[in-house]
Amino acid sequence: MRSLSLKTRIALLVGGLVTASWIIASIVTVQLLFHEVSEVFDRDLRSSAERLLSVILHEAFDEDEPHSRDIERESEDLDDLEFIVSDPRTGLLVRSENAEPIVFPTLPGFSQDDTYRFYVEKARRGDAYIAVARPLSVKRELAISATMALILPLVVVIPATLAGLWILVSRGLRPIAAVQQQIASRGPKDLRPIPTDNLAAELRPLVEDMNRMLARVEAGFAAERNFASNAAHELRTPVAGAIAQAQRLRVESREPAVIARAQEIEATLKRLNRYSEKLMQMARAEGARLRLGDQMDIRDVAEIIVQDFTRADPAHQIHLNLPDAPVMTDLDPDAFGIVMRNLVENALRYRTSGTAINVVLDGHILTVTNDCPALSVDTLAHLSQRFIRGGGAGDGAGLGLSIIHIIAERSGANLTLTSPALGDQGFAAQFTF
Repeated sequence: MRSLSLKTRIALLVGGLVTASWIIASIVTVQLLFHEVSEVFDRDLRSSAERLLSVILHEAFDEDEPHSRDIERESEDLDDLEFIVSDPRTGLLVRSENAEPIVFPTLPGFSQDDTYRFYVEKARRGDAYIAVARPLSVKRELAISATMALILPLVVVIPATLAGLWILVSRGLRPIAAVQQQIASRGPKDLRPIPTDNLAAELRPLVEDMNRMLARVEAGFAAERNFASNAAHELRTPVAGAIAQAQRLRVESREPAVIARAQEIEATLKRLNRYSEKLMQMARAEGARLRLGDQMDIRDVAEIIVQDFTRADPAHQIHLNLPDAPVMTDLDPDAFGIVMRNLVENALRYRTSGTAINVVLDGHILTVTNDCPALSVDTLAHLSQRFIRGGGAGDGAGLGLSIIHIIAERSGANLTLTSPALGDQGFAAQFTF
C-alpha cells in the first residue's frame, strides 16, 4: 500500500483539526444561540403581555373609542399571540380570536405545554390578570433560522479553508521538493554536496547529514579507484620485466618443452598486462573529469588511435571515415581515446577472420562496425556489464564495453549496441557524445 505524502499528511491533520474546531465552535455557538433565542422569546412574550394588559385595562375603564382601535392594532402586530384577560370578580374581560380552545394557566410567570409557551401577569391595580400564549413552533423556527444563518457560511468557509491549507502547505514544502529535484537530476556518479543555502531550519540538519554521507561514499569510491589505478600501475613494470624474461628464456632455450612453457608464460603475462591496462582505464573513467571547459577538434584523436592499431599490426583492416568539417566537443580527448580504442579492439576481436572493420565519425556520432555472427538479444542486453564477453572473444578481459558505458553515463553521452548490423549478421557500436 502506497504511503501518503508529507504534504497530504500535514494537510489532512491541519484540515481535520481546523474542521473539528469549526464544528465544536459551531455546536457551542448553536447552544448559546438557542439559549439567547429562548430569552428573547420570553422577553418578547412578557413585553407583549404588558402592552396588551395596559391597553385592555384602559379600554375597560374608559369608553373612548380610540382604545378599541388600539387593541385591534396590537392584535394585528402580534398575530401569532393568543391571550385572555380575566378578573375574578367580573370574569372574562377580553380574549383573542383563537384563544377559546387553549387552556391558559392562572399562576403568574412562565410555563409551557407541548404546543404553547405561556406567560401570566397580574395588573398593578385590581385583580385582573393577563395570560398570553405563543406557539413553540415560532420559537423553533426562529432558532432554526438563526442556526442556518450561522451554519450555511461554514459550507463555503470550511472547503475554502481546506483548499487554502493545501496551497499553503504546498508552498511551505517547496524547499523539500527543491532538494528532491536536485537529487533526482543528478547522475549516479554525481556525489557533490547538496547546497544548504536558504534551507529551512528543520531541513538543514537532514541535508547536512546527507552531505556527510555523500562525502563518505565518495571517499570509499575514491579509495577503490585509487587502489585499482595504483595496483594496475605498479603491476606494469614487474609484468613487463617478467615478459622480457620469458621471451629471453624462449630464445635462449633449445628444449621444445621449455620453449612451449615460456610461450605460455609470456601469453599469460601479456593477458595480465592487458587486464591492468583495462583497470587503469576504468579507474580513469570513474574518477576523472570527462568534460572540459574548452572545445577541440576530436578528428585528430580518432586518426591517432587508428594509426596506433595499424602500426602494431599492419594486417588490421581498419577503414576510417572522417568528416571534412571539424568535430568540436568539450569531451576529454583522453576519454574519447579510451572509448575509440576499446571499440576498435572489440571489433577486431569479434570480427570474422579476414574481414575489415569500419570506423565512421559523423558529427558527434562515432560508429564502429564489424562482421560477425549475430548476437542474441539476451547477450546484447548484458554486453556492457563488467567481465561479460561475447562468443569468440578469445583472451578479452570483458571490460571494454563496460568502460565505455561508464564514460557515456558520466559524460552525458549514449552508447547503443546493435546486432545484426549488416544484413542478418554483424555488430555495431554507436557512441553519441
